[in-house]
Amino acid sequence: MFGNLITSAQVASLLRTLLQVGSTALVTRGVIDSDTATSVVSAIVLLATTAWGLYARRATGLVASAANVPGVSVSAPASIANAVTNPKVTSTGA
Repeated sequence: MFGNLITSAQVASLLRTLLQVGSTALVTRGVIDSDTATSVVSAIVLLATTAWGLYARRATGLVASAANVPGVSVSAPASIANAVTNPKVTSTGA
């Protein structure tokens, strides 16, 4: 997502922290109660995790991840290989 600067785990941790800080501010101001804040933050984290999992595990995402492993080259159907911008991914022509 951010190249080599930050990992997806770090992004997830940052988002969880921001959600917790935001929900704490809402609880402190009396906008919502703590049980609601916990439920809302949990739901958002669950939905974000699910969405990321589906996105990362699409065909082009899997091929791109495999191509990032040192010493590995990947052959994939043309429709997938053309969508991945890594020189280690080659097209099988299919």
